[in-house]
This record gives sequence, structure tokens and C-alpha cells, in this order.
Amino acid sequence: MDKEKLYRRLDVISDKIKEFGFDIKEDLYELISQQPEIGEKILNFKLKKVAYFNDDENNSYVGFTLEDTQVTFYVELGEDEDGPWYEITAEIINF
Repeated sequence: MDKEKLYRRLDVISDKIKEFGFDIKEDLYELISQQPEIGEKILNFKLKKVAYFNDDENNSYVGFTLEDTQVTFYVELGEDEDGPWYEITAEIINF
């Protein structure tokens, strides 16, 4: 696996998701370390064909689809004395 190419692609995906208001770069890297087959799919899929989605109404999820695989990051929003925060949980669905 070409790790440098994969990390560049993850950065592109992360930047697209950041447009929805969430920085999931670390979560993407963690996902790939736990699910290397997703990394292979990202490497073998044209970035122009990646479909991105989010929940505009509730900000409860963001994600992307690679042909036969959907990766959804569910977002839990909160606030404490340090300010607003969010926690991400990933779900992978293969069609």
C-alpha cells in the first residue's frame, strides 16, 4: 500500500468534510489503521467520484461513499467549561 498517496487522499477527503464544519482528519487516520481494507478502497477509487454527505438539519452525521461502501461519522455535540466539543463514531456499510 502506498501510504503517502493514501494520506494525501485522506487529507483531500478530510478537507471536503471540513466544509461541513467537522475536522475528522485524525478519525480518518484511525479508521484506516483499524480497517485497512477501507484504505485500499480509497487508494483504488477516483477522488472525483467520491460522494460526500451530511445532515444539514441536525449536524448529527457526515460521511462519504465509495461506490459500494459508505463511511458515516456520527457526531455527538456537547459543551463544557472549555467550550463546544464533538465526538465522532464511524460506521461502515458495504452494499
